[in-house]
Amino acid sequence: MFIVLLIAHIVFGTTSLLAGLGATLTKKGRRPHILSGLVFYWAMYGTTFCAVIMALLKWNPFLLSIGIFATYLVFTGRQAIRFLRLRESYKPTTKDKIPALVGFITAITMLAYPLTAYAAGHGWPVSVLQVFGGILLLFSIRDYRIMSNAGNFTARNKVWLPRHISAMGGAYISTVTAFLVVNIRFTPSWVVWLAPTAVGTVLISMSIAKLRLETKKAAQ
Repeated sequence: MFIVLLIAHIVFGTTSLLAGLGATLTKKGRRPHILSGLVFYWAMYGTTFCAVIMALLKWNPFLLSIGIFATYLVFTGRQAIRFLRLRESYKPTTKDKIPALVGFITAITMLAYPLTAYAAGHGWPVSVLQVFGGILLLFSIRDYRIMSNAGNFTARNKVWLPRHISAMGGAYISTVTAFLVVNIRFTPSWVVWLAPTAVGTVLISMSIAKLRLETKKAAQ
C-alpha cells in the first residue's frame, strides 16, 4: 500500500507543479488561469492526502505537519475565491473559523516539536519545521481575524484577493520546495528547503502590492 501511495503522491505532486506554474504564468481571472488553478487545487489535495497517510503508516511527524500545512494553504486559498464571489452579504459562522483554529494548533505543534528533540540532545533549537510553523502561525492568526470581521463578507469584497494570492502562492512554494528537496543535493540542506520560500515571498509581496496599486487607481 505504501508504494501505491508513494507513486500516487509523485503523480499528484508533478501535476501540482505543472498546473501551479500554469496558474502563475497566466493572466489572473482568465479561463486558462482558472482551469490551471482548479487542476492545481485538486492535485494538491491528492498530494497532501497521500503525504498524510504515508506519514501515519510510517510515523513521520515532519511529513504529517507539512502535509497539513499545505492542505491549509490550498483550502484557504480556494475559500478566499468563494467569498470573493459572494453576490450578497454573508454572516460568518463558527465553522468558517475552524480551519484557522486547526492551522493555529498545527503551527504551535510545528514550533514546539523540534524543541523536544533538542531537549533530548538531537538537532538544533531552530529547525526548518519551525520556520514553516512560524509562517503557518502568521497565516492562521491573520485568517482568524479576517473571519471574525463581518464587514469582509460583503459582495465582491476585494479583501479576499490578497488572501487568495498569498495562500495559493504559499501552497505552490511548498510544491516547488518538495521537488527541489527530492531532486537536489546541496550542503547545507536548509538552503534548498528555505530558498523557495525566500524567493516566493518576495514575488507574492510584489504581486499583492501591484494588485493594491491597481485597485487604488481604479477607485480614483
